[in-house]
Amino acid sequence: MQTGTRKQWWQQLGGMSQGMLFLQGHIAHDDSPLPEPVHRHHVHDAAGQARHREAVQRLGARRLRAMTSLSMFR
Repeated sequence: MQTGTRKQWWQQLGGMSQGMLFLQGHIAHDDSPLPEPVHRHHVHDAAGQARHREAVQRLGARRLRAMTSLSMFR
């Protein structure tokens, strides 16, 4: 067997192995039980709403700084 064909064979084998691992992780089997839906009622209290507003402000400031720093290097 030549070196080139041996290398191709190993590359094909590696590709098939990666494909099989991908499929194994992404195929849903019929015999597996379905997950039960989780019912959660999400309620915001006053402190949670305040934390959310502060987080949104911080995120906005972070985005503004990122856009400003990127525009300086154009």
